[in-house]
Amino acid sequence: MNEQAQAHAAGRRSPPETSHRLRAPRSAVDGLGVTAFMPARVEPRPHPELARIRALYAAGQLEESLRACEALLASGASDAQLLAITGMLAFKLGSTSAAEGFYRRAVEQDESFAEAYFNWGNVLQELGRPAEAAVALRKAVQLRPDLSRAHNNLGSALSQLGEHAEAERSYACAVALSPRAAHLHRNRGTSLRALGQREAALACFSRAVELEPGWSKARQSLATTAMELGQWAVARATCEAWLSLNPGNAEALGLSSIALGELGEAAAASELLDSERLFATVQLEAAPDGGSLRELNEALAQQAREDPSLAVPRTTDPRYHCPTLAISADVAAPPGSAAASLHRWVSARIQSYLRGLREDAASHPFTRGAPLEWQLKSWFAVLDREGQLEPHVHYESYVSAVYYAAVPKEMRGGPQAGYFELSGGPQAFPCRLVREPRAVRPREGLLLVFPSYFYHRTLPFQANEPRISIAFDAVPLAAAAQ
Repeated sequence: MNEQAQAHAAGRRSPPETSHRLRAPRSAVDGLGVTAFMPARVEPRPHPELARIRALYAAGQLEESLRACEALLASGASDAQLLAITGMLAFKLGSTSAAEGFYRRAVEQDESFAEAYFNWGNVLQELGRPAEAAVALRKAVQLRPDLSRAHNNLGSALSQLGEHAEAERSYACAVALSPRAAHLHRNRGTSLRALGQREAALACFSRAVELEPGWSKARQSLATTAMELGQWAVARATCEAWLSLNPGNAEALGLSSIALGELGEAAAASELLDSERLFATVQLEAAPDGGSLRELNEALAQQAREDPSLAVPRTTDPRYHCPTLAISADVAAPPGSAAASLHRWVSARIQSYLRGLREDAASHPFTRGAPLEWQLKSWFAVLDREGQLEPHVHYESYVSAVYYAAVPKEMRGGPQAGYFELSGGPQAFPCRLVREPRAVRPREGLLLVFPSYFYHRTLPFQANEPRISIAFDAVPLAAAAQ
């Protein structure tokens, strides 16, 4: 259950605690969720220049505020409050590394400055340094045990480090301080689930759904954990309520298809998993622009091999499947390139696929949720001469696709070695129903298109050359913006 389990385990962090005597206008709140910095204490003799800095900040002039802070520091003023304000402004303007330095200097000057420790820990997490973040956040909760967000974010850092027992205790403290915060209950549930305490986790997720019925992540966690426990009726009811709020949600449909099958509702399950109706294959015989298919695929394969972002994900990454699978960031598609030509063609094929579904299957639950607008995302996937992909889904997407640019001449390991397979759910679900898989032999120039909630995998193989494909996700614009 590689992708799904990892994604569900990720906690939702609170924004950095706002501690300084500055208040941001709503327009100054950025996409990272940083809210207004609130007063933590009143300095007995604040520097007179701080009044002007606060006025600039209140007017939304963040760059001017930061320049004023830096000038003040350059003049020799260097108290903890000023350093922390400078760190806050640097962070909000995207200078995360600089912000980390200012916060570090602030706590060096004042070891009792709880809010600076808190913000320092959050910045360290943004920089991918969870061990250091945990140290800073532990100090914050020691100084301010009443700060629920500090306990929550400490739990997040500890979860990243695999310290789930201590993370659960931190989340429990946060819940005790803010019992009506849905995300705190879900975060505690993810730690309990990681500890194998699924019944307790289920109760946390249920409470999160009660407090925030429209939050998809909470329903996702509740349904998945219920399925891991074999509580298929709970999972089905959760998905039905979810779909009533968000018709056509790919994840809810995918989980429903499994729960319905396990409850013996074969017709409803089969409708959702109708591969004859919902799975499409298109074989290119020439490049989309009429040129050579071989030249197109060679250019794509070369671009994949030379992509500087191509790497094997860490084992804790949701995209990790095996040590021979390297994945890139978004595929660059400059005008006139082979990638741009392929992107246009795949986009048109997905449009055609959705149009056909609207005409032939308008009443299908999947079709009812079709997005009006979507963004096509893509990445290279290179399997180096052997390997496999575990059953997984692309729940942030609506329609997924894969195009094969380079396929080894011979793939060893069995009659279907290296095949793409539509499969049943992950092993973490105690399913009794064995679904009939559908396998497709990969060929250069072949495009596969299917609903993103279809579990799929690559069967194990060995070969003398790498297998290079490009994966595509048609992500609804509302989800792409999140």
